[in-house]
Amino acid sequence: MICCGIWGNDKSGKSSLALSFPKPIHHFEFDLGGYDRAIRRFTKERDDGLITSEPFIIGNMNEVTIKQSKIIVGAKELWYEFLVKYLRFLNDKDIITGVIDTGTLLYNLDCDAFLQEKQEIQFDSKGNLLPNERLRAILQPPEYREPNTRMRGIIYQAKAHGKNLVLVHHSRDEYKSTLDRKTGEIKEAKTGEKERSGFASLGDSTDLMLHTYTKQNRETKATEFYCKVDEQSVPPGLVDMEFENPTYDKIMDATRMIQGE
Repeated sequence: MICCGIWGNDKSGKSSLALSFPKPIHHFEFDLGGYDRAIRRFTKERDDGLITSEPFIIGNMNEVTIKQSKIIVGAKELWYEFLVKYLRFLNDKDIITGVIDTGTLLYNLDCDAFLQEKQEIQFDSKGNLLPNERLRAILQPPEYREPNTRMRGIIYQAKAHGKNLVLVHHSRDEYKSTLDRKTGEIKEAKTGEKERSGFASLGDSTDLMLHTYTKQNRETKATEFYCKVDEQSVPPGLVDMEFENPTYDKIMDATRMIQGE
């Protein structure tokens, strides 16, 4: 069994690679649209019941309520709904692989749910902000320990139950501190590179970290899909190995070859 992180730009084949993992797969959909694009390559597996998916959306359009700005509503409830269904997945002996798509949005939900819990204790039973309380708008840096622990628990429970787990993540612009030669000030500036977005400790808990991207074929001008193995991966001999039209089987074949199996 393997825990894998996959990250890359939009439409770079992240979800398609995730759905190539061993079946049956249960797909937890937080990023609407990616699954619909990817499943076109797996219609037979879907029709045969080997790939199932369920969406997680904050809010119910039939029950719209107006809340004070910055009050978080629904994140905690959706987080615990996910946990209940994730536990069901863990205890389902027939399902081999879970795909969380995307882990970026799940981590954001995790943080928002914890902040919602912090906000709720600031109100009385009638929903009024307690005297001398200032509404919490963000988590403080030490408080991210709890959301991070929750995310690690999701990964460790998959391993404990003998499940494959794939966490798909968005990418974001990478920033680094640079010296402004005109002012002498240190500023954050884009490097021109991309990095994984959400749950910075993911690489410490996974067996494989894969970066997906596309290239344009010089002759046909067609878009071709690739992935490269990132530094956090095991075995280390896989690091920087590139796969064209990547699949789980291609990557595992390379892993077995490196391990001499």
